[in-house]
Amino acid sequence: MRKVEKKMELLFDEKSITEALQKIYLDIKVYLSSINEEVHFITILKEGIHFSVDLSKKLYDYDLIFDYIFLKNVNPDNRELAIEKDIFLPVKNRKVIVCSVLTRTGYELSFIENYLKIRGASEIKTVSLICKQETHKKPDFYFFEIPNDYYLVGYGLGYNERYRNLQKIYRLII
Repeated sequence: MRKVEKKMELLFDEKSITEALQKIYLDIKVYLSSINEEVHFITILKEGIHFSVDLSKKLYDYDLIFDYIFLKNVNPDNRELAIEKDIFLPVKNRKVIVCSVLTRTGYELSFIENYLKIRGASEIKTVSLICKQETHKKPDFYFFEIPNDYYLVGYGLGYNERYRNLQKIYRLII
């Protein structure tokens, strides 16, 4: 039995997540149909796993090469990020899709895009299920937009490493 310590407000149930996945899939399908080569599908860990798995299962017709990256927020005051777990496979002269369930500030996407450009990626697209309204950089593909002050849990998003396994997405009232 789950012990809930914080108050949570349901934002997105399984049906709305499934509908969002379908819309994002259709948008990415248009992009992938315009190219005829394998694409590196890089998931931002930890929170991106649920979304990445569900989205990639819809993209079964396309040749995707899976990899993962884990960022660490070194200094939140100045948005300093570091790579805690680097991608394993080379991306030089490759097209890349970076997958994250939530774009908070956009700085994480800019950081990864710049890093992948340095590594030689030929084209980089970003996808998120959710984007905060006042983000510095919006992903190329996303569905939901939320206020900046919302803290979300569920569907891979956690609070103190808890609630990641919830099938719905909730706003955590702290």
